[in-house]
Parts: sequence; structure tokens; C-alpha cells
Amino acid sequence: CGCATAAAAAGGGGGGGGSGGGHVRYRIDFEKKVLLANFDQRGWTETTSDAEWNFFWASVGTVKQIFNPELGFRLCDDQIVNHFPNHYELTRKDLMVKNIKRYRKDLEKDGHPLAARHADGRYKYLHMFPLTFNL
Repeated sequence: CGCATAAAAAGGGGGGGGSGGGHVRYRIDFEKKVLLANFDQRGWTETTSDAEWNFFWASVGTVKQIFNPELGFRLCDDQIVNHFPNHYELTRKDLMVKNIKRYRKDLEKDGHPLAARHADGRYKYLHMFPLTFNL
């Protein structure tokens, strides 16, 4: 993933560390004045390198391209993006509920304590989501 190169650009070891909070190199795939002003105010440096960046503000389409399984790309310890593949699985309430239900079933199969139910059949711990509709 180019970790050594990205870490060097960040001013030392992983996490963009180093003295003075480290130097952050960012990429952005579209011009958004409010983002650019914010990054500049923080003293971050823009880069166009595919590997030497710490923060990438990317569109959903770009993130899908970056994390294409055929490319085998993985983020380094000192790299973050503003989206992640299949983010809608958590940000859409109907899909989040589907995933929580799947998680509960898996816990029940494994006999995990988080899957415990009350005498009336309600879950003791994984009952935190409201009734959800997909219109």
C-alpha cells in the first residue's frame, strides 16, 4: 500500500506522528472551497500522489475504485478516507437493521450472551433500533 512512503511523507512513524503533530498530506478528488480552506487553515499539504497521502476526501465512486478487490489496495496505518466501501450498509437505517438482525442470529447460533432474551422473547441487549420502513 505504500505505507513506508506515506509514513515518511507524514513526518515519521505511523499515524502521521512526529514532533509538532506531524505533517498531514491530503488528497481530494473534487474542488470544494470549504474543504480546501479548512485543510489550508490546518497547515495540511495537498498531494496528487496515489500513495503518499494521510487523508483522502473522496467521492463514493472514487472510494469504490480505490477498494476494488481486484486491486488489492489496503489503507496504511496513517491513512484515512471520508467514506468506506458499502458505507450505506450502516447509513441507511433499513440496511443497518438488516445487518443487526443478521448479527443477532449469528450470536444466537454461537450461544453468545448478547443474544439473550427475556421470558417474553424480546432481546435483552440488541433491541436498540426503532421500527423501520422502506418507502
